[in-house]
Amino acid sequence: MISPHRKADVTFTWIRDLDEQGQFSKVYLAHDENLSHEIVIKQIEKKPEQSRDQYFSEASLLYKYAHPNIVQVQYAAEDTDNIYIAMPFYRSGTINQRLNIDNLTPREIIRYAIQFIGGLHHIHTKKLMHFDIKPNNIMLSNRDEAMLSDFGLSELVNDSLRARPQCAYYFHTPPEYFTKAKDEHFNYTFDIYQTGVTLYRMCIGNQRFKEEISVFQNVDELAHSLNSGLFPARKYSSHIPKKLIAVINKCLEIDPNNRYQSCLDILNGLAAIKESDGALDWREQRNVNGGTLEWNKEIEGAILQLTYDSNIKKALCYRVYPDGTRRKHGKASLDNCSTYKLYSILKEC
Repeated sequence: MISPHRKADVTFTWIRDLDEQGQFSKVYLAHDENLSHEIVIKQIEKKPEQSRDQYFSEASLLYKYAHPNIVQVQYAAEDTDNIYIAMPFYRSGTINQRLNIDNLTPREIIRYAIQFIGGLHHIHTKKLMHFDIKPNNIMLSNRDEAMLSDFGLSELVNDSLRARPQCAYYFHTPPEYFTKAKDEHFNYTFDIYQTGVTLYRMCIGNQRFKEEISVFQNVDELAHSLNSGLFPARKYSSHIPKKLIAVINKCLEIDPNNRYQSCLDILNGLAAIKESDGALDWREQRNVNGGTLEWNKEIEGAILQLTYDSNIKKALCYRVYPDGTRRKHGKASLDNCSTYKLYSILKEC
């Protein structure tokens, strides 16, 4: 008699825990003995109150809704105590890890955004909501492409195209989550708001975002700031293009009806940003002392370095060559430099 299904052994060896850990799981790098290759294992401990199908739901969703900008499942397995979901190992890690190293240029932000929002648009067309969009859940592939991951909180929408998450990461949660009844369901604008917070973090960097969230003592304070529009602060650096700011702020509208209603609308807004619209290749430097801001931009044979002292409103620009030689770039050096003029300098250089 043929069994209705077969069980086969999967063998892998733990290498090290990864920096990005799941809320209800352990994530680590492993070596698959059969594939002779490094993989990422998401290990979920079994609990009596949950069914087998619930544990495998994330893996089945990822497998079912495959897309070039969604992290694909290699395989899913189980033993007596745990569920194991195997995924590709990307050496570049996540956008969150990248932001811990340095800030992104507007060109990088736009490119990564178009890629992972493309993946989000795909799952929305399949009537699935993600509910956990944040830099930690956007992987950077070995080809440096942004890929949406971690579908642990995802839910299929009902006939009214609405769903409700089982839980939420509050700092990426839209205002209506705190004001609606506990059994209230949400439409796709929930994911769109989370996308806006993610893009905002990509613009200002992890350091400044941590400063913004550090002021909240409890959830009530956060909810008040969300519904009054005080958080996120929407304070962008001078090099961020105005059109990119407009796209992000529309995602962050307090009223869901005023946000973009689909990911396709966001993609169209991002695609409309042209070379002439801003300083796409400047990178704001981290940990600069006092009231001094600094941006770097790679040019042929040198680095263009622009510093701005906000205390005396003075901008200075130098060409820095590989041998350490610095030459003043006169066109971009200015006294009595307002923030408006600073944006013009960054845009024109």
